[in-house]
Amino acid sequence: MSKKSKILLLTIILAGCNNQMNKKAPLIPMEDFFRNPDKSSFQISPDGQHIAYMKPWKTRMNVHVINVETTDETRLTSSEDRGIYRYGWLGNNRIGYAKDDGGDENIHFFAVNIDGTNEIDLTPFENVQTRMIDDLEDDPDHIILGLNKRDPRIHDAFRVNITDGTMKLIAENPGNISGWMTDHDGNLRVAITSDGVNTSLLYRDSESESFKTILTTDFKVRVDPLFFTFDNKNLYVASNRNRDKTAIYTFDITETQERSS
Repeated sequence: MSKKSKILLLTIILAGCNNQMNKKAPLIPMEDFFRNPDKSSFQISPDGQHIAYMKPWKTRMNVHVINVETTDETRLTSSEDRGIYRYGWLGNNRIGYAKDDGGDENIHFFAVNIDGTNEIDLTPFENVQTRMIDDLEDDPDHIILGLNKRDPRIHDAFRVNITDGTMKLIAENPGNISGWMTDHDGNLRVAITSDGVNTSLLYRDSESESFKTILTTDFKVRVDPLFFTFDNKNLYVASNRNRDKTAIYTFDITETQERSS
């Protein structure tokens, strides 16, 4: 290519770039940034037969479920004032969801069958806030919820029947518990407390016993429980105790000591 041809080609390219730069980008309507999606938050049922998702109804996000085989869709919630905060499968035939009343942040937890029947408020208390502790995926009849009905500052742990709403107190929060853990049978046996500097690991053999502190670490050391060993006798933990990096260990509860697998 001659020098003259190269100059001509460069001139054409630059002219095209200038034309593109002079074109104004299309304006995006402000409502597009805030409008609800057509569908979101998809979750498949444990048996794979249904898919649940959030979808607008009367401008608010509500829970819907579709049969995978027939593609029949059922709307399970009818919230008009505010969208549903979150939801989840409670077995194959029931869904739980959380919502408040008009934005008061006193979150209630509801459960409903996937055909829309037997919708009940599992936490029908005034001025009480609900927190999910464990959905107990291996227990089709119960979940564990945190409720601050005894003291508005702290949440105690309750085992709740998802069909009729009956509940049983299984642990009182003394005020500093920041986390709970169940074993593989759904028994609440571990608690975590923190004062902002030190963190303590609390343990009990059964729900009929009281929690006892078995380990306390400062802010430099982390021994975070992950889940119980499959015999429910010890824990798996992520720990940086006595090392410069975190590693996964089996944690001997009796000796309060990490063990390499």
